[in-house]
Amino acid sequence: MKYFVVETIATYHTKYLIAQPDDHQPASCMDTVTCEEADEMCQTYLGEHILGYSEVNDKELLYEVESTYVADWDVDLIKQTFAKVVK
Repeated sequence: MKYFVVETIATYHTKYLIAQPDDHQPASCMDTVTCEEADEMCQTYLGEHILGYSEVNDKELLYEVESTYVADWDVDLIKQTFAKVVK
């Protein structure tokens, strides 16, 4: 069995409502969003875009999951949990 990691980016259209004093520059409202200081008002999922894929062996698969919540999992458990078998 071969295993592949497919990388994607999900895209969302998000709107925020920012209130600021009258003496602030209007463009500074974008800083509030950039600094993640605002809650989203609404969000629309625009889809997922595939960046590419790579074939991985067990060692490479463990590298791919470093710093994730499954980093301490056994390779077989990762495969059993996430691998979609194409028939």
